[in-house]
Amino acid sequence: MKKTILLLISIINSFVLFSQSVGSGLQCLMSNKNNVKSGVSLFADRFSFLEINGERYVSLIAKIANESAVSDLEQMGCKVYSRSGDIITLRAKEETLENLVHYKGLLKIETARKITSPLLDDAIEDINADYVHQGLELPQGFDGEGVIIGIADWGFDYTHPVFYDTLMQDYRVIAAWDQYRLAGNPPEGFDYGSEIVGKDALLAAQCDTNNIYDRGYHGTHVASIAAGGGASTQYRGVAYGAQLLFATWLIDEAAVLDAYTWMKNVAKAQNKRLVVNNSWGIYHFGYMDGSSMFDEFVYNMSQEDSVVFVSSAGNNGGSKFHLKAHFDSRDTVRSEIRFDLPQSSSDDYWGQTITMVGDSLQEFSAKLELYSNNWELLNSTEWLTSDGSVLEESFFVFNETDSLVYRASSAINQSNERPLMEWEVGFTNPNSVAHVVLVVTAENGNVHAWNVACLTTGVGNWGLPFEWHGYGYISGDSEYAIGEPAIGRGMIAVAAHKSGRRNSSSAVSNLASFSSAGPNLCPYQKPEISAPGVLVVSAISSFATEPPAYSAETEFYSKTYGFASLSGTSMSSPVVSGIAALVLQANPNLTPSQVREILTSTAYTDRFTGEVPNVKWGYGKANAWQAVKKANQLVGMEQINADSHIWLYPNPAGDFLFINTNLRDCMLLSITDLTGREVMSLNRKTDGIDISNLAAGSYLLRIKDESKILTIKFVKQ
Repeated sequence: MKKTILLLISIINSFVLFSQSVGSGLQCLMSNKNNVKSGVSLFADRFSFLEINGERYVSLIAKIANESAVSDLEQMGCKVYSRSGDIITLRAKEETLENLVHYKGLLKIETARKITSPLLDDAIEDINADYVHQGLELPQGFDGEGVIIGIADWGFDYTHPVFYDTLMQDYRVIAAWDQYRLAGNPPEGFDYGSEIVGKDALLAAQCDTNNIYDRGYHGTHVASIAAGGGASTQYRGVAYGAQLLFATWLIDEAAVLDAYTWMKNVAKAQNKRLVVNNSWGIYHFGYMDGSSMFDEFVYNMSQEDSVVFVSSAGNNGGSKFHLKAHFDSRDTVRSEIRFDLPQSSSDDYWGQTITMVGDSLQEFSAKLELYSNNWELLNSTEWLTSDGSVLEESFFVFNETDSLVYRASSAINQSNERPLMEWEVGFTNPNSVAHVVLVVTAENGNVHAWNVACLTTGVGNWGLPFEWHGYGYISGDSEYAIGEPAIGRGMIAVAAHKSGRRNSSSAVSNLASFSSAGPNLCPYQKPEISAPGVLVVSAISSFATEPPAYSAETEFYSKTYGFASLSGTSMSSPVVSGIAALVLQANPNLTPSQVREILTSTAYTDRFTGEVPNVKWGYGKANAWQAVKKANQLVGMEQINADSHIWLYPNPAGDFLFINTNLRDCMLLSITDLTGREVMSLNRKTDGIDISNLAAGSYLLRIKDESKILTIKFVKQ
């Protein structure tokens, strides 16, 4: 037997951090500036660059220490684009990075990590949206009119007839920002990409730039679920009267935050409420607990600018890609890292990213072991400790032709001091039969790890297993599977289930096998809710390079447009975005927190959901009808939280209206019509009200609680 050749060629870079505010991605960039510029790096491209006026800038996210920091950064030659609270997005020339990491006006700074993504008529009935459209037990039908839904995605067909109204006459897309497009002018406040405004310009542009996502139809499908007009088919979206904004964004987190800012600015200029849908997800930026700068930016925008954010929970429900190792003494565990080889599901596949987080303040250590096909130990890395001080890059050559390439970095989460570590691991030979094992040791606490595909483009979001191989090994599970951006407290995370026909005892409306679930490292409920996401039929871009088989077609201006079924939480997220738009049309004064509470408190349960809330379903299945009814009851209640629990019942009412409330010293004042004219004076404590003398119609009940006057809408039948 020919002896295996082992050779370790080291390109190790170990150094002390400039400060703990510098993220591991920025450490990596600064230690490899020459390789990144020359393109000789062995590793997947994890950095996002933008060329502006012939000069190259790196994309960054930072947390500022004071108000003067922005002007200081601009004087240093940086371009500051978006801000929410004290989190900013910026672009900087590579030669300024040394100055940035030493600048005391920044509390944190990190490279913007790269990002990737993944039967409508049945879905409408599953969520009872048809009742909302019909206006059943409501003062009117609701279709999302007056609300804007922003879709942050890729693959938009601006010409598709679903983006007209139901009569295919009035065009409903306000504008698009294609961050890849070189021709045209960028939005105000930005200097990259092209903003396309108005029907004529959008129809002339036809579609967004076909970027790294070659198939190019995901965004059209998602937008049509949220707000498609149907185009003479039965596949009409949830909020088909809403207007739309499309953002085709560069694949980094700073670019998507810029897209949110642009959408917010457009909505504010039109004085309309905004719902932003995110049908994408990633696992290797952030800390898997909602404490990243990205999460903080989104939460600030939701609170300060009243933007409602909705996100897909993820499609790793069936993946054994998560590892939880518990330690109560200095012991050691192992698990094999599986690769998407030999035939990867993507031509851009590079290897695997292993993200590791400690759920206590105790540090942990990890290393990689390389074994032959016969499980003979070939080599091992040194131990890497999660103290935020080491970046290591190296590769092993084995079997004469095969190499294992790895890069490891560690950091400390400044928000909660949790230790972090990341490994990027790849084989140079896709037919390699060697085994890679992750080894972890710690004094106590839990260490979590996620094994996710990494592409040469720097993105990838599907999980691969951690596997058991005997004594001392542990295997993976599908828990802790909700990543960014869904894990953030500013996002409403949406799971996916199969649509069920209403009142059908035989309908199998169970959770989709792919739907990501908790538990999670964040201290709040994720996911919040579930919506239909299995075989949802919606519009497909007519410019798609690899369109799926059409389920239906329609003709418009002598061109054929198609509809096809797709599955994923990418499909369930826009269902909830559409419901949020219906809720805001019924009551534009609701805060994002109130919208979340209304959606979760009105969700329904059945034999599939079990007791809620739980880590798979959240609070249950989305119910558009009950959500809009509750929002309608709270009209005029800007000064009251939706969780104050004032209930009028029955509503619509017959001859008597009853009030159920947990508010103290609640006094009924009066009933007015919708013009504000008083039709009944009350001035008494809460009890039932005889409204038999009122004509059928909508009214407002005014209630005084201590110093607040509250107004609740009800309907007299």
